[in-house]
Formats: sequence, C-alpha cells, structure tokens
Amino acid sequence: MSGRAPTDGELLVRIAARDEAALRELHGRYARAVLGLALRRVGDRGRAEDATQETFAAVWRSAGTYDPSRGPGARWLFAVARNAAV
Repeated sequence: MSGRAPTDGELLVRIAARDEAALRELHGRYARAVLGLALRRVGDRGRAEDATQETFAAVWRSAGTYDPSRGPGARWLFAVARNAAV
C-alpha cells in the first residue's frame, strides 16, 4: 500500500468482498458516531446499542450495494445507521 489509510469507500468495497479486517477498521472509525446518532434517534442506550450492532451487520450484508459514484462511504454508512435506528 501507499502508506495512506484506505477511504471509507475503499473499505466498503473490501467489505463487499468479505474482508473482515476492513469491517473492523470501519467499525473502529464510526462505532461511536453511529451509537451517538442511534441514541439521539431512539433515546434509549440499550436500543441504540442494538441499532449500532444492526448497522454494522447490515453493512456486512449489503456493502455490495454501495456505489462510490453516488457519494462518500460515510454518507452511505449513516443512511444504513438511520434505517437501523428506525
């Protein structure tokens, strides 16, 4: 590699190819932010933690639907998180 950290989009492409290390890296970058979003939406820490877990499970299942031409990976991730918190 070039020594730079992969972009969120690059991680999502790798996750679509079932790269568990890429999922761990994306989780490390965004788990706190996703939890914060879920907590604001559902108002209950336990339910927010469940929504956060569901977010990353959904990312694992559906990363292949991420289309880099439609925007950054973080935007796609937060759309998944908003859906999980509903």
